[in-house]
Amino acid sequence: MRPEHVAQALERARNIIDQEMEALALLRDSFDESLIKAVSLIQACTGRLVVTGVGKSGHIGAKLAATFASTGTPSFFLHAAEASHGDLGMITGQDVVLAISNSGMTKELFPVVEFCVTNGAKVICMTSNETSRLAQQSDICLRLPKVKEVCPNNLAPTSSAVITLAAGHVLAVLLMEQRSFVDADFGKLHPGGRLGLLLSSVRRYTEEFQDKVPTVKPQELMGHVVIRMAEGQRGCVVVAEEGTNRLLGLITEGDLRRAFSPDMFGKTAQAIMTTRPVTVSVEDLMSTAVSIMKERRIANVVVVDGDTVVDVLHTKDLMQRGYM
Repeated sequence: MRPEHVAQALERARNIIDQEMEALALLRDSFDESLIKAVSLIQACTGRLVVTGVGKSGHIGAKLAATFASTGTPSFFLHAAEASHGDLGMITGQDVVLAISNSGMTKELFPVVEFCVTNGAKVICMTSNETSRLAQQSDICLRLPKVKEVCPNNLAPTSSAVITLAAGHVLAVLLMEQRSFVDADFGKLHPGGRLGLLLSSVRRYTEEFQDKVPTVKPQELMGHVVIRMAEGQRGCVVVAEEGTNRLLGLITEGDLRRAFSPDMFGKTAQAIMTTRPVTVSVEDLMSTAVSIMKERRIANVVVVDGDTVVDVLHTKDLMQRGYM
């Protein structure tokens, strides 16, 4: 591609994003009390949030159902075309149905809405046509602005798909905030992958790996300290009270270098230890421990339960185990 054609393509790409940003601005300005009513209805639901649609709206609905479910709102996606062939049985009178159709005239949605009316389930629709059959039959209508598609033919759902997805994200986030859904709650629903690792508790980490903590007593001479540090392969040793295992301090390789002198091996661990090492609680998230280590640029952090030593985290281990 010629340089001038590359420049034109990049300019067109930026123009497409500009148009979709304009569509999002229209969405922002379109919000009214219906949005708050929808949040309240979903929050009060004793069943599940059933998201339904077909085509591109269906694809977006499936993604939104996953987002709701992962952020504290029990939810699943029901394909509107399959609903008429037996899947309507998935809907109960305690559920709220979020029906998505930009035109509001998607015929596959009509049997779903009629079933909801008959069986007591509430319906929230998301459409740009507030006078449509879908809007008229719904309990709450979340009106989407009419936007021009960035598709050259103004046909393929593009800008309209973006604002539908964004409107769903608004609902999900508002519900999270209403429920005070925090990162620890998120972690419980995401035990897999790196995200799950970081959102798991430090206690879970220590129970899973059960690493032996390199520990010395405060009166130990430096010769023994060096041996324990080499054996532990953590670049540090924890100084703990004998009998209680109460944390007293930490000695790192850096502490050894700074303390080096002809008489160093005549000193005790207590003489050179850092008395206030950086710690994390077993109740903290692993993401907290990793953030502390990155921000302070330290290789180790001591894990405590109250003031009792449980473990010592090391960047090498965390990197090998996928936490960093």
